[in-house]
Formats: sequence, structure tokens, C-alpha cells
Amino acid sequence: MNGSKEAFALALAERFPEFRMAYEENLEGYGEILGHVFFDVLHRALVPLLRLNEDREKIGKYIEFLEDMYANGDGEVRNIVEVTILEVLGDEETVLRNAFSYFSEDLMTVAQSVEKGWGRRDIRIWHKSGRVRYDWDWPQRPL
Repeated sequence: MNGSKEAFALALAERFPEFRMAYEENLEGYGEILGHVFFDVLHRALVPLLRLNEDREKIGKYIEFLEDMYANGDGEVRNIVEVTILEVLGDEETVLRNAFSYFSEDLMTVAQSVEKGWGRRDIRIWHKSGRVRYDWDWPQRPL
């Protein structure tokens, strides 16, 4: 796949009909795909799903698409994944913890960097018994 935001936006709209209208509105309203504006629909769909973590099949498909964006996208697409999606998933402990259960080690490492950059948490990633493990300390909330 061509790793541009345009190619991934079209692929998202084709693979997931629920995003087709947003794709068409973005093109019509701006005359082009504005990456951070358009891909906001993906994180807005993911956050409520990850809060409940019940529709594992749909979450898995969205995360698989996100993985593809990061692995095969150009620099602009990778920035969209980091800024528009991963930063938002890190806003809530439950959402991020649930997301990590779907992430590849590569995407875990990217999220680790995003979280460290924001100074929100120090995520540790390691291997045990052939599996990727992770954990972190959450900032203490003021009493």
C-alpha cells in the first residue's frame, strides 16, 4: 500500500463503512484529506470500545488497521498515529491498558515513547516465557 494519508484514509473508508461519510465530508469540506482531522474518527470510535472492551473483534480490526498505518505509513501517517490516536488513548488508564492487550510490541514501544514524552507514565516492556509483558505506574491523584 502507498503509505500516504490519502491512501490510508481511502482504505479506512473502504474497509469500514462506518467511516465512509466522514471521508466524503472531509474531502468535500476541505478539498483534500486533512490527516489529523480525518483520523480523529478512528480514535473517537476506539475510545468507547476500549472502555468496555467487549467487542473484541471490532477493536482488533481497528487496531490492526492502526498497526498497518504505523508500519507502512510515511512520516506524516506515523505522526497521525502518534499524535491523533495514541496520545488520546493515553488519556485514560482503562483505555490504554485495554489497548495494550491488542498492540504489537512495535506499537507498544511507540505508545511508551508518547507517554514518556508527555511525562504521564513510565511504561516498562519486557519478555517473559516468550511473551511480551508490560506494566506502568500511574501518577498518584491528589487527595
